[in-house]
Amino acid sequence: MFSWSTCLTVMIAGAFLGMFVNWGIYNLAWNKRRISPWGPLPEEVSSRSWATRIPVTGWLQMKSETRQHGYRFWVRPMWIEIGMALFFGYSYSHFAGIGEHTSASLPDGFLWQQCIPYLTMATLLCIATFVDFDERMIPDEITVSGTLLALVLAAFLPEGRLLDTEQLQADRLLYLHAHSPKDWFIWAEQPRTLLYAMGMMGFWGLASMPKLCTLRWGVKRGMSLMFASVIRPRRKSLPPGEKRRRRPFTVTTVIAGSSMLGWALLYFVWEWGTPIQWESLFSAILGMTAGLVLVWSVRIIGQVALRQEAMGFGDVTLMAMIGAFLGWQAVIITFFLAPFAGVIIGLIQAIIRRENEMAFGPYLSLAAILVVLFWESIWARTSIALFQYIDALPFVLMAGLSAMGGMLFAWRLVKEKLIR
Repeated sequence: MFSWSTCLTVMIAGAFLGMFVNWGIYNLAWNKRRISPWGPLPEEVSSRSWATRIPVTGWLQMKSETRQHGYRFWVRPMWIEIGMALFFGYSYSHFAGIGEHTSASLPDGFLWQQCIPYLTMATLLCIATFVDFDERMIPDEITVSGTLLALVLAAFLPEGRLLDTEQLQADRLLYLHAHSPKDWFIWAEQPRTLLYAMGMMGFWGLASMPKLCTLRWGVKRGMSLMFASVIRPRRKSLPPGEKRRRRPFTVTTVIAGSSMLGWALLYFVWEWGTPIQWESLFSAILGMTAGLVLVWSVRIIGQVALRQEAMGFGDVTLMAMIGAFLGWQAVIITFFLAPFAGVIIGLIQAIIRRENEMAFGPYLSLAAILVVLFWESIWARTSIALFQYIDALPFVLMAGLSAMGGMLFAWRLVKEKLIR
């Protein structure tokens, strides 16, 4: 199944997508910079050679723009494109190896069905990572559009899901679904399943919209302020007697429209799709919700316990996107693996730079990529425990989050005592 010529083609495609990553880093950030050769020219630069649009070597052609962009500005984007090429090649060989180590009957195009969703996710995560490093924020253009793209791929490329590798070793091809490692839900074909999925889609839309959330003046007043901030009033002064009109943010309108398109997709697949398409889409919806709720809960608990923002909301929508691509099992594992990299790098950052804040999105992204690459060994260690305790997992997570809140609260009290 592996071919060197195909691998080289995939690496070239990775280098070109690396150019897209660099474009996204500089054009989707809050503070946009005219560095990418595919973007608009800086005002100080009259023209650029066509050779600047060639991956990797194009950045060497832009060395003359050091005065406009800074010393060695071209080094990082050049290495991003090299890294994307190497990563795409390695990923291709990884997925090709899956088919070579099993005698199970694999469908035509199995290799590409596995590669496309994963490499799509990795490309989006790469943009989110470097924007988060630069500005401590993750663009909604990446997480919102990435989540919707993951749902579309789940519906029309259902063979792109992670595999139940324990079954694959027994020469059975079984994809990860919402109830893995147990059998698929017996009630999955009932109409209530469609209502559940639509409810989760609507919850994602409402959660992703920019809004003000506060309980300072009570629950009722807080809910009123939240909905008012979603459908915001016109800020211009109004003449006496004129009725106040509300105009939501553009991103709010986009997310609301996307949620409606998501409902249409759910109904379309439910009514006319195949059972495997519905299984894949419902599993992606559940993974999206699991990632959203898990990190949002940590954000709220951390904010209450520490009296400061523990995680940005970009991390919440990022985990929703990862969950839509990988499913709830992998997104939970991703969340618990990410702090290991974050703690180590955070300690180094605190010692060298004397900084207490760090971007957590890059470590979530790295953990998600590693989970896929080492999925066979990870699933072998977790599937047995999940099979026995899958129904009790929500209660285990609730207990863990409560314990985390208690520890953070105790840590805040200790810090306050020590500072005084």
